[in-house]
Amino acid sequence: MRVRKRRTAWALGYFLMGVACLLVAGVMAAGADRPVHLIPVVVVGVPGALLTLRAPRLGVCYGPAGVRYSGLFGTRTHAWADIREVRVAVLPGTVYSSDVPELVLASGGTDQLLMLGGHSWGRTRNRRITRLVADLEAARAAAS
Repeated sequence: MRVRKRRTAWALGYFLMGVACLLVAGVMAAGADRPVHLIPVVVVGVPGALLTLRAPRLGVCYGPAGVRYSGLFGTRTHAWADIREVRVAVLPGTVYSSDVPELVLASGGTDQLLMLGGHSWGRTRNRRITRLVADLEAARAAAS
């Protein structure tokens, strides 16, 4: 089995939003004439840099060795031996619910891959998330 990569559908949007924040921070920095004027530059520029640098890496890679999930703030890796099951977790909301892939770990805990989540209405599950969970479960079964 080869290593497969799945990116979040929102990665391009996060990247473009980060670039826009960096541009706004640059314009604000160019017009700053006192140190106190640099506070909004930091408030807008740091999240912009985070989004711009991390957005291309958001997603999940899986293969014979296990799963590597890259979220907005870091990367987590799990070997297939540490994963008992892959399932869809439903996070309820007021208007709609979010479906996220969830790894059930052999230690009894869970690891939700929140950056890969998708929205659903009512009892209908998000097809993209359902396919991703089926692919992850098939890769887990093939590795064991």
